[in-house]
Parts: sequence; C-alpha cells; structure tokens
Amino acid sequence: MHHLGVDTLIASRPSRERDLIVAMVAARILEPDSKLATTRWWHTTTLPADLEVSDADEDTLYEAMDWLLDRQARIEQKLAARHLRAGGLVLYDLTSSYFEGTTCPLAAFGHNRDGKKGKLQVNYGLLTDGRGCPVAVSVFKGNTGDPPTLLPLCGRCGSDLGSRRW
Repeated sequence: MHHLGVDTLIASRPSRERDLIVAMVAARILEPDSKLATTRWWHTTTLPADLEVSDADEDTLYEAMDWLLDRQARIEQKLAARHLRAGGLVLYDLTSSYFEGTTCPLAAFGHNRDGKKGKLQVNYGLLTDGRGCPVAVSVFKGNTGDPPTLLPLCGRCGSDLGSRRW
C-alpha cells in the first residue's frame, strides 16, 4: 500500500487517523469483518503493531471513519488527477441494495434492480476510469433515478470533470 501511495492519498501528513484507516484497509483485504471483529483479529497478527495502532478499539475505528468521510472529496480529487484524463473513458454505474429495517434516512422505495418487491433500498453510484479503477463513490436515496446521480459525483472529483459533457 505504501508503494501505491495509499497513505499519502488519504492524507499528505502522517496522523493517527491516517494510520488507522490504512490498518482498516489492510484488514479489509486480509480478513474482512466488522470493526469489532477486526480489533479482536488484531490480537492474532502483527499488523496493528507494524502500523502502530495496537491500542485501537472499535469506537476508535468508527471515529477514524468519520474523519475519513470529511476527506472524501479531497481523496476523490486526488484519484481523479491520478487516473482520469481529458477525453478519456469514464465508467459509471448506479446499483441498489435492498434494505431490511425502517430507520435509514436514505432507504426509500424505488426501481428495484434486485427484484425484491416491496423492499426499501439504497442506491450506490461508482465512477471509475476506463480500466475500472474506482475514482469516486456516493450513496443516494433509494428512489433516486440514474440521471441525477452522475454529474454531482463528477463535480466532487474536480470542477473541470463535473462540467464536461459525457
């Protein structure tokens, strides 16, 4: 991940939050699980010691995710600068996931791509370069159609990208 510059993509300066995010990315690749299970798994591996996050608990990981969310637009702009070129191919897909429950503010009835009739859903938009390398992602209300989702996502990646005609 260091060779790919994941750490500096997340934040140019070292910080506790950056270390926690890098550790969570590594854990997601090696042993995908909940935040609580991840902190328990960390007791069986050298990963947290190597990344100096051994003392982290699940609440600390959730706080780091909140920190990361505040940086999302900047990270997407860096990814766009790395992977998108003027006149290059951009791929976009909007998909949905049905939702069990009633308290998610984004869950709504809409066009259900999963064939689950009568279920609330949440929509996810993913923007990639022509190779399929992710550049930006966003979550939308379940009743949001495809057309209004693309340009706002592009706009977050950079003002030039958001103003282009596709």
